[in-house]
Amino acid sequence: MIPSPDDPVYATALGERSRKRRAINACINCRTSKVRCDGKRPCQRCTRNNTDCTFHVAAKDENTLRIEKLEARVTALSDELLHIGRDNTTESERRYTPIISTQPGPSSFAKRNNSMLSAVDTGLITWDQATFWFRREAQDPISWQTKHYLVPIFSETNDVLASVASRSTFLLDAIVSIGCRAEQGFNSITFRQLQSRLREHLTDLLINTSLPSLEDVQAITLMAAYSENGFVLIALALRFAMQLDLPNAVDSLLAKTPLRVTTISSEEKELYRLGRVWHGICNLELFFSLDGGHLPNIAPRTSSRKIRSLINHPECTPIDVRLLSQVELNTIRSDAYNSIAKYNSQTAADNESFLRSRINDTTLELSLWIEEWMNIVSRGSTPHQQSLALLNLHIQHEWALITLHLKAVSAAGIENIAIMTEFQRDMVLKSKEAAERHLHHLLEASTSPSSPLQSPSHPAPTYLNTFRWTMDYVWAKGAFSVLLVLKLAILLRDPVQSVMSLLRDAHRVLEELKNVTIGYIPYFQILQTSIEKCEAALSEYIIEQTQSTESDDAALGIGLISSQAREAEQDFQGYAPREFIFEWDFPGLNLKHMPLGWQDLFIDIDGLF
Repeated sequence: MIPSPDDPVYATALGERSRKRRAINACINCRTSKVRCDGKRPCQRCTRNNTDCTFHVAAKDENTLRIEKLEARVTALSDELLHIGRDNTTESERRYTPIISTQPGPSSFAKRNNSMLSAVDTGLITWDQATFWFRREAQDPISWQTKHYLVPIFSETNDVLASVASRSTFLLDAIVSIGCRAEQGFNSITFRQLQSRLREHLTDLLINTSLPSLEDVQAITLMAAYSENGFVLIALALRFAMQLDLPNAVDSLLAKTPLRVTTISSEEKELYRLGRVWHGICNLELFFSLDGGHLPNIAPRTSSRKIRSLINHPECTPIDVRLLSQVELNTIRSDAYNSIAKYNSQTAADNESFLRSRINDTTLELSLWIEEWMNIVSRGSTPHQQSLALLNLHIQHEWALITLHLKAVSAAGIENIAIMTEFQRDMVLKSKEAAERHLHHLLEASTSPSSPLQSPSHPAPTYLNTFRWTMDYVWAKGAFSVLLVLKLAILLRDPVQSVMSLLRDAHRVLEELKNVTIGYIPYFQILQTSIEKCEAALSEYIIEQTQSTESDDAALGIGLISSQAREAEQDFQGYAPREFIFEWDFPGLNLKHMPLGWQDLFIDIDGLF
């Protein structure tokens, strides 16, 4: 039992525990006389009485003596090391700055002040390799045009090898890495090492740079064009571009256009260069937003008149014409998508009326866009450049029509074609027609007799011939467009001969891309799988049609066929690659065809909508 505080036993125990033995500091004489001793040796009293002052020395145990000896030895060694360090400090040690700051402030760390070296300087690649991969585009006219057409943020006069190498190691490594990817493949060790080097450049830029340079913005934009994280990187490039005040540079350039004299100043040339980079960043950002399922981070302060005012600028090149046409096209697409996403009416009839009006207006704008820009492109450049530019305009126009009509179908919320309204089925049909024309343009060869690297007897498709250097976004569009046209042909129950013709074209696309593909490309595998699944679904459909024709009771046969579970067709209808779900937001993959019969009402009713 625990004793109470009032218990005498508890008080006695507490007193015994709290008793402390005082240290003996008085001398023997003062203790004998029972007077206060000051503890000095000798003490004041013994000195005054002229007597010997002796103290009682308590015997120390072995542990105490050992600890005191160790403490004395550690103190002596510390003093010796400090003395050696002060006398023998080398000159190389003096010139290094410590990372940890000794100055008081809000942070106890200081940033490194060292510049990143290029891949050549670190020995990762040789200068000959860098020169070859950088100038690969200049030696091959097709690849040179492709690089600038896809990422048109470079100047043909300023952004040459010697200039880039002297201005920015980050930009040099970024351009060299794209050439390495085109020549050695996506999975080559050197390309992977260059990608790691680019991440180091980017990390160093984010930590140690308060205001990036224009070359840094160009390098990040190039990384975004060839990266799975393109949407994040292009947003970073957009932010840095606004820090450099590139939007105001474009406004200043447009203000100088009406007042220009015969010759232009170096200041205006620099403004045009800045405007080119800004338009290139905005164009990529709109591409990634519109086809990636994200809201655009910017609303371009421009119009078609402002864009076309730059066409006649002395610094404008055929590549800039391509860029400006895409900026105008994506502005039209962005306005249409915003209108489709924001509509909210009371009845389905009003919804369809609104969508029909908006789709018709946008289709008219797209028709005017391609007609006017075809006239602009035809006025200048070489015959081969004209052919490639006109082909790109057609491909971009068909892609805009595909996504526009499928966005309208998605807004209606109906996935089953069998129960769609006439307007919705018409939207799906127009998307399929645009996809067929898109496939035709992919296989179109240049009509220019001066096209390089092209055999007269076996002309290669001009657009597909550029896929070795193209970015992942274009690969994704190509694979999706082929998958979509095959799927819609099956869903809309096109004639067998028509579907077989589309399959032959799809096979030709696959064979052409085999000639330009190096290493593993995921979208190439998606294209191959799409063709295989479509072939299986078509074979199953042909067998079922044959059985239906040979049936004694045709009506009964058709009913049985409609109720059967077509495994291959269902597999093809449900095929949705992971890249098209998580990385891109291309519309139309969720469409399906499930005919409604009375016997089907009791089977998977949730899957009809």
